[in-house]
Amino acid sequence: MGQGRRIKRLKVSAPSRLHLTLLAMHNGEYRINGGLGFAIADPSCELTFSSSVDFSIDDQRTNPLGCDELERLVTLLKTEQKRRGFPVAVDVVINGNMRPHFGFGSGSAISLACLEALHRLNGSMPSPSELVAASGRGGTSGVGIHSYFSGGCVFDLGRTSDNSAHAPSHHATASRPLLLDQLPMPDWEIGICIPLSVRHKSQADERAFFERTCPLPAEAVYETLYHSLFGLYAAIREVDKTTFCNALRAVQTCAWKKAEWLEYGSSLMDIEQALYTGGAEAVGMSSLGPSLFFLATNVTELINQMRLVHPDCEWILTCPANHGRRLIDA
Repeated sequence: MGQGRRIKRLKVSAPSRLHLTLLAMHNGEYRINGGLGFAIADPSCELTFSSSVDFSIDDQRTNPLGCDELERLVTLLKTEQKRRGFPVAVDVVINGNMRPHFGFGSGSAISLACLEALHRLNGSMPSPSELVAASGRGGTSGVGIHSYFSGGCVFDLGRTSDNSAHAPSHHATASRPLLLDQLPMPDWEIGICIPLSVRHKSQADERAFFERTCPLPAEAVYETLYHSLFGLYAAIREVDKTTFCNALRAVQTCAWKKAEWLEYGSSLMDIEQALYTGGAEAVGMSSLGPSLFFLATNVTELINQMRLVHPDCEWILTCPANHGRRLIDA
């Protein structure tokens, strides 16, 4: 951790991430968890920080964090302030169209941005690893914590198996995941579907899902890993959109991702089918959803069609973000 000049205001713009799938969700002999995903330019989260004598958070988004989540975030910041002996607290204002609990990684992005701003406003220049450790995030997958800083595609191998239970990132407190590779994503157009009529999962819902779904049979995990490594990852390395789409479709039928789809039943599967009928080459669910993403020959045209077919959804045209958060001293 280095020292820098103390500033009074800071703006942070953080991209979303799409999480393609978790990997070793069985009683792994070597490692558990791990995942594959990549950052996208939109939706994004815009945070403004100001020096203050006490902590306050004003989430001005259409779908803000709940009171308990805001309290946990303030507790996180107070803990880091006390541990570091920082004299300055922060006022936080959150804007942007990154919805919480819709599969975009907002929890990791906001936690890391708030911690980074706390350090910067106190003249501290922390390393990414220090911020990740303070955040407590990334215990399940390293996609969110690595894409926050550098963007692009992230493939991680989870953490050493220690007989602890599988749990979502916000609840996992074990060692950080092992990064296998982080590489630029090809400049492919990506469509985003946010189903506004589908209830998203709360943190309690996510924990319950992990408890009743894990551990998976080892053979099911091997299938997911094959399509992820030899399909998705190799296709990204070789800029092979056709293979990427084939592998993305295959991953949706693997045990872990299929279980995530089944949480929503026909409400999301009907949208998926409408996308394929309209010409989508591949449709995936990000994390535990309910947001979907898709690729097509003409994503803009498909989005225009879908706005008529499913006006109960928000439709966004985006692309991969091969950069992490942007910091602006204000």
